Amino acid sequence: MLPVVVILSLVLLSTLFVLIMIKAKHKTFARYSSCHVKAKQSSHSKPTPRVGGLAIATGILSGALLAGHDTFSLLLWTTLPIFVIGLLEDLGPDTAPTVRLSVAALSAILAILVLNTFVDRVGVQVIDSILSITVFGVAFTIFASTGMTHAMNLIDGLHGLSSAVVISIMASFGLVAYTFGHEDLLMLNSVVCVAFLGFLLLNFPHGKIFLGDAGAYSIGHIIAWNAIILAEREPDISPWAILLILLWPVFDTLFAIIRRFSTGESISKPDRLHFHHMLMRLIRVSAPTKITTKKSNPIGSLATWPFLMTPCILGCVFIDNPKYALLSIGLLCTFYIITYRLLIDRALRIRRLFN
Repeated sequence: MLPVVVILSLVLLSTLFVLIMIKAKHKTFARYSSCHVKAKQSSHSKPTPRVGGLAIATGILSGALLAGHDTFSLLLWTTLPIFVIGLLEDLGPDTAPTVRLSVAALSAILAILVLNTFVDRVGVQVIDSILSITVFGVAFTIFASTGMTHAMNLIDGLHGLSSAVVISIMASFGLVAYTFGHEDLLMLNSVVCVAFLGFLLLNFPHGKIFLGDAGAYSIGHIIAWNAIILAEREPDISPWAILLILLWPVFDTLFAIIRRFSTGESISKPDRLHFHHMLMRLIRVSAPTKITTKKSNPIGSLATWPFLMTPCILGCVFIDNPKYALLSIGLLCTFYIITYRLLIDRALRIRRLFN
């Protein structure tokens, strides 16, 4: 195998090469994404290429081929169905939510079969006894993998935000893999981090290329199975610590579902009421001079980064301590809810003041 530094350098170069090719054909790819500009959750006003996932996939695939680890390669193969359906959305109109969920479930089923593993413990004895029964363990694994796949798509709302989430989570899992001596998972996480660092160069702060559904769905699947494999291999790793590392996309999605359900909205209907949207809105109304969405978008993203990095850091610290991991989850979820409420109240107060 080539030296790790060489592999990661080639991953970065291959990712940047595809990104440059996409940028060179900007008008062509932007034309395919014109139907997404008016989407309710959109924070941009001009058609922008949504095929950043192609560059990410190229970089990660090159890393898998050069590294030669079976787990890495097999996991990428199971990602193919959800990548394809995502790419079809990036190049055309959205598909039905049921289709996306079904294809994500298909990728999860393929991963269960190919990797020969599923979730059989969550750190609660009664539930663990149920999950030890294959049919229930497999069903829960499909649910968890499918949920994570779509959670990553929901948090992809501001320039650089999804990259920050992915890099934070994968760097955390990489540190855990290194601590427990899993070279293949360390390489997987390193490759993904480097590929997303390359993508970040064109996505932040100006959003010249977007990750797109292919990229978001695929990385959500990879993150889910990264977590599942780590927990399966190492009994000393607390499932609560794994959840803590994944807390930002998981809780943001859960909170959005509860919010939409409580207001009578369809849980699959997109909106601009996520935490990062509210933070960006507060920045716009709080600025002493008028600030455009073009400027508030990256600022809002940057301001969100400390919030999403904190659970990842704590998850690494408490990776084998379920009590402190669970306590951290409770405190951070409470902090999220209180902060979200304060963001809304503050934005409304400032708006009334100037009106």
